Formats: sequence, C-alpha cells, structure tokens
Amino acid sequence: MTKMRLNLSIILAIPAWLTASAHPSSTPSTPLASLASATKRAFLPNDLSTSKTALTCGEDYGNADDGVDKLAQVATRLASSINAIADIPSGGDGAVIAEMSAPLSQAADIDAVNDAPLLADIDMLSDMLAEVVKKENPAVYDLYTTFRKLGMKRSANPDDPTPFEEMKKLAYDISPNDTLGVMKTFSIALNLVNAAEVHHRMRLVRKNEHADDTHHIGPLPMIEDSIRGTMEILLEDDGVSPDSIFAELMSQKCEIVLTAHPTEVNRKTIIRKYRNISELLAHLERPDLHPFERAEALNNLRGIIAAIWGSDEIRRVKPTVQKEAAGGCAVIESVLWDAVPSYLRKLDAQCRVTLGKKLPVDVAPIKFASWIGGDRDGNPNCTPAVTQEVLAYQKLRAAKMFLNDLHFLYSELAISSRFSPELEALAVTIENSDDELEKYRRVIGHLRRRLVRTVKDCEAKLQSLAKSP
Repeated sequence: MTKMRLNLSIILAIPAWLTASAHPSSTPSTPLASLASATKRAFLPNDLSTSKTALTCGEDYGNADDGVDKLAQVATRLASSINAIADIPSGGDGAVIAEMSAPLSQAADIDAVNDAPLLADIDMLSDMLAEVVKKENPAVYDLYTTFRKLGMKRSANPDDPTPFEEMKKLAYDISPNDTLGVMKTFSIALNLVNAAEVHHRMRLVRKNEHADDTHHIGPLPMIEDSIRGTMEILLEDDGVSPDSIFAELMSQKCEIVLTAHPTEVNRKTIIRKYRNISELLAHLERPDLHPFERAEALNNLRGIIAAIWGSDEIRRVKPTVQKEAAGGCAVIESVLWDAVPSYLRKLDAQCRVTLGKKLPVDVAPIKFASWIGGDRDGNPNCTPAVTQEVLAYQKLRAAKMFLNDLHFLYSELAISSRFSPELEALAVTIENSDDELEKYRRVIGHLRRRLVRTVKDCEAKLQSLAKSP
C-alpha cells in the first residue's frame, strides 16, 4: 500500500509542480471562481466562453424575433456571469491557505491579511482595464461599471432578486456590439484576476516557506501534493527508509504528451500576455525596485492590458495540423525547455537535503511525446505527407533550441586547462578546429557544426515537401 502511494504521489507531483513552477507563468484557461458572500463561493459558468465564441464568430440572428430571443438568452448568461465575478470581499476569518497552496476558489474564505496583496493586485489590474475601456469605448465602460455595481449589490444580498432582474433588463436592451464589448471586458477581467491569483499562490507558498523552521528547508515547496511533501510524509509518518524512496524515485517515468484539442480557441499571443502580467506582478514586489523601474513596470502592465483589449482573443480560422504542431513546439520552447531542467535541479537538491543522495546525471524521469501530426484515426487532414512535414518541423525546432544552448555554452566555457581525461580524449578526435587550447570550445564547436547541418537538412526537407503536390 505504501509503495503504491509512493508511486502515485511522485508521478502526480511531477507534472503538478511543473505547471506551477514553469509559470508562475501559467496561463488563465479556466473561469475564475469568486466569492458570492463572506462564507460561500459562486462559480462562473463554463458557458461564458461559449457565449463569447458564438457572439464573436458573427452568428446569424435570422429574423428580428429570433434575434431578440437569442439576445435574451445571452443577457441571462451575461447577468449570471457578472454576478459571479462582481465582488470579492476584502475581509474574513478563514484559515490561511499557504500550506496547501490551494486555489483561491477552493479556500473557505478570503483572509484579510494574507490575501490583502491579491486584492490590491486585482484592484490595480481592474483599474487599468477600466481606464483602457473608458478611453476606447465610453458606452461599454458605462455598461461595464453599471453591471459590476449591480453584481456587487446582489453579492452583498443574494436573497434580493432586484439587482439580478435589473441586470437582465439592462443586458436585454443593449445592442449586440455593446453586448460583445461588455462580455469581452468581463472576460478580460476574469483572466486578469486569474493572472493575479497565479502570482499570489506562489507568494503564499514562499511566505510559508520563510515562516517554517529549519527542519523543512528545501528548494521545493513544503506542500502535501509535491515531491518534497511526499518525501516528508513517507519518512515521518509511514516510516519508509530514504533508500527505498530514492530507489522508487529513480524508477519513475512521467511522459508529457502534447496534443491539440479541437475546441481550443485561445491564441498563443494572448496566453503569453497573461503570463507576462503574472511575471510583472512578481517583479513589482522586489524590495529593491527603483521608483523608475516600478513606473516602467506599471506602464508595461497598462500596455499589455491595452494590447489584450485591442486584440482578437480567439482564432477565426481553424488551424491546420502544421499550425497545431507549431503551437505544441511553442509550449516546449516557452515553458518546458527551461522549466524541466530547473525542476530537475531542484529535485536533485531536494534529494540531497531530504534523502542524502544526489540524482545521477543521466536520470530522465520526465519525457515528452506528441500526438500532433500523427493522429490518423480521428483527423482526416493528418495524411502521411503532413506527418512527414510535422516531423521535419519538430526536428528543425529541436536542433535550433539545442544550437542556441550551445552558443551560450561556447561563450561561457573559455577554459584552457584542467580538463578531464575523457574530455582530452574526445577533443583529440575532432579535426579542423580553431580552438586548440580551449578544448570545451573545441568539442562544442564540433557539435554546433553538426547541428547547423541538421538545421539545413530539415529546412531543405520542408522546402521539398512544400513543393510536392
């Protein structure tokens, strides 16, 4: 039983921590759950995104009666959604959630002290959004603020039906263009709150770590659903030996499979912007931040929010298999390429602290795979030629990423003495190199030349496939 628990805990903890640690960055992709009262939570319905999609895709309303009926349906959904996000109370006596790093939507209540920075971030981002909307579309701004005030009234007194009825009437009477603008504003507001919450969860984890005693010092967070928490529980509560935990850890394999969901409509550029917002919020908390640096970061936040407001947030055309593959590669390049090595370094340090052993250099508990470009069962557009093109493209991107890292290593390792016998022997086998004394550079330069040839071969393959009928 203990062994099963160990296996499942470690396997589940790896991808869970990757998502959080790669990104404080991680993207708002699900509706935010916000408070409906001081003790109860109201969750935003999933159909908000459906409503947005139907409206922005230029749905044909048919005759006037049909149009009114559909707008009434949208109005009801809009009013329900606005009520769910209208207000986040600023007080409460709930327990601190830092230990488990639970999402705010799962907490019993908002803590007036621990969650004060989150509320401040939400207020700041909401004000920035309101400024943009007021400048770009005053009519939508007026509707947005009116809906929000009504939602706050209903949140303060859920038993009073008057605010909700006023919201429905107001939503029923506005034009389709204004409806789209208001829904877009609330959708952006939701994602901004999610971006703030992503940063706040990491803030609470770090705060909890600093408050902990020296017994629990380590690079990974001391929460139950992380590898560090699993190790501590197995050692202290279950009596498992460090050697047994280390042996099981060495046998774990976590394969992250990339796929393209047919209903995914979020654009990579928008997802990246929300990630940048989380990063800027973290940057603003630096204690040594110069006033000019702070002002510059705030201006960057305003610029990102203005860019989101002016952008089309969803795809208008169904992506090809090739574009889906490019999106999968973008996930690796922008997140996993740095996050996985960073996580493994922390895991190695945690093993040294908790288990007294270091990870072998060749251990690879995390691997990647992809279904994109190879799904012949369900996608008629995925032909053998398309699979060949996707494979060539993925090989090209991998070669370029390795090449970029080797460029960095070449500039760093300007060492001309104290080489290991293995490196000496390898350097001797490399001919036609200008790096005679700096043998690290001699080896790395050879690897770079091979990768350059790989890049050229892949580019030629893609050009050949593009010309074929």
